[in-house]
Amino acid sequence: MNKSVNAAATAATVAGLALAATLSPLGSRSASPNSAVSSSAGSPQYGWTTTTAPTQTMVLAFPFQGGHQRVIDRGPQGLGAGDLILSTGQPILDNASGQRVGTGDAVELIVSKRHDGTVVSRSTLRLPGGHVDIDGVVRHTDSPFRVSVTGGTGIYLGTGGQLTLIKEDPARKVVIMKLELVR
Repeated sequence: MNKSVNAAATAATVAGLALAATLSPLGSRSASPNSAVSSSAGSPQYGWTTTTAPTQTMVLAFPFQGGHQRVIDRGPQGLGAGDLILSTGQPILDNASGQRVGTGDAVELIVSKRHDGTVVSRSTLRLPGGHVDIDGVVRHTDSPFRVSVTGGTGIYLGTGGQLTLIKEDPARKVVIMKLELVR
């Protein structure tokens, strides 16, 4: 696991996902923006039904720098199991315009170095009109790399969905993620 902690990543798995995304080197890892499961997907074989729930999609960028972050090293020196990563005020940008659209706060607990880092992540994206809450266990080797939206406040009340890593863009120094919200 990379010993340097990227502030954007934490914002993202703050984004819970991207949130932990840069604790390990992502290299050229990416997921197609179209690879996320749509709200109309279903499988009669397993008793699932097809629905057409209203969906809102946002492509967001989480800068490597910004906000405030603290790493609490609770085990042997260096990042490892038991360590906490706390972040507040991580910038969230609209990927297309580069304009700041919100901030993210997150708490991550490193569970294991396996899978290039496995973390429990709880995050809040503070967006116009309310908050989006993200929660889950993230393995950095998952492909696609995604985490669950577990709820929200304001205009996001009653929302579910997922946050999916699209790619890390070292040239722009951001992690790009797709936020899909379903009611």
